[in-house]
Amino acid sequence: MKPTLVLFLILFVLNSYSQQQEELVIQGRIIDKNGTPIPDAYIINLRNMNKNTSRNNGVFDAYVLPGDSLIITHVSFFRKLVTVYSLMKNPVIQLSLDTVNILQIDIISEQITDKERAKQNIENMGFSIKPKAGGDIYTESERMNDLMSTENRVLRTEASAVTYQFSPSKVIGSLIDKIEKRKKSNEYYSTKKKKHEN
Repeated sequence: MKPTLVLFLILFVLNSYSQQQEELVIQGRIIDKNGTPIPDAYIINLRNMNKNTSRNNGVFDAYVLPGDSLIITHVSFFRKLVTVYSLMKNPVIQLSLDTVNILQIDIISEQITDKERAKQNIENMGFSIKPKAGGDIYTESERMNDLMSTENRVLRTEASAVTYQFSPSKVIGSLIDKIEKRKKSNEYYSTKKKKHEN
């Protein structure tokens, strides 16, 4: 029986070795839409994850089987999936440019002073610098008083909107519930058997 087992193993190994396909070396070229070669593109075989890069003239070599698929990637271009069969028909791969749209930024040389910026900020907040009845502009102290009174009105409005209800009966009721739950949990072991049953 041992010789037949050894013979069977030898035949099995030879059969599996003969069924393995040999890899082919395939060559291709990667270009953009203008026909310019794309260097440093990654070529990844999906079967065994082998990686290659294209040379300066866009040409690459890859070890493949007839049923393999390749992914071609580059930083500036969209990815492309190519089968070995299509590469055998046409070895030139064209990649599409990946464009990024950037919003336009206007740079203006006009600079405003801190005083003008402060006036704009005050106008945006809704405060206005009103002249007095006699035509004089507010003094600094009058302006600060007006600002503080407006700020106090806002704070009083916010404080009146906050309400908190305190009920001693609710607090005492929740404490009693916790004590009762603790008593019930102390009656049981971790296996949910009552202590006084043992």
